Amino acid sequence: METINLPLTIKVFNEGSSKGSPFVAFNPEFDISSCGKTEEEARKMLEEAVYLLLKGAKEDGTLEQVMQEAGFTHPDKKKATPKTYFSILNLSLSSKDLSYA
Repeated sequence: METINLPLTIKVFNEGSSKGSPFVAFNPEFDISSCGKTEEEARKMLEEAVYLLLKGAKEDGTLEQVMQEAGFTHPDKKKATPKTYFSILNLSLSSKDLSYA
């Protein structure tokens, strides 16, 4: 069995409306999310969801397509992972523009 290491973005936030599993973990590369009672549980559940997604794709013969759609290519090719940028945007917005109400 081949083991791969994937650099994945995991965003965890308190969704608030569910008392049983208020924390949501989201991965934008695969557009998949999961939830849990704690941040750690939500993250672990997300890791399991990604694993099951990739395992199912491999069984279906669509793993390469799923990986390419997420921005990954085969390690034997030149580009193995998507480029990741972190930027801080400086925007001129009034407090009215930022109102969520």
